[in-house]
Amino acid sequence: MSEPPPPHLPSLSSPADQALLGLLRAQNLMTRTALCTLARRGVAFRGREPDRARGWLEALDPHPLYKAGQFLFDLMEWEDFMLDGEPPGPDDTSARALAARLLEVLGLPPTVQSSPPPSDETLPNLDPGFHLYRDVVLGLLDIGLGAVTSDDESAS
Repeated sequence: MSEPPPPHLPSLSSPADQALLGLLRAQNLMTRTALCTLARRGVAFRGREPDRARGWLEALDPHPLYKAGQFLFDLMEWEDFMLDGEPPGPDDTSARALAARLLEVLGLPPTVQSSPPPSDETLPNLDPGFHLYRDVVLGLLDIGLGAVTSDDESAS
């Protein structure tokens, strides 16, 4: 489902303005799709391995990067952004691309192609009752841990 066009903005009516607004809408949809897919992977991880997910969240809770991510997530109001409108369909490719960029910044394996993508049917819907930042982090871990595990196994 495509996003409805914004109301006509008289001050932004030039073709260049409209083109840039179109690019921004497309980028928003791409970002929202990646974040929602990561969060859905996180919900699946939490359901599949609740003790491990809880352990990871407890281990990360005091970490400054985790706290900085939480601060930025809240500051940018990404939870509202993710839940605004119809949920986008899962797109593991965009989620993996976002995860690869984030994990590389953290010094973790930049290639995250080794963990198998879940099928669209197995990914649960977003759970707004549980803070979505945690679900996004768990989704990143689900992808990143798969890559680390595969790297470790191939080295053996």
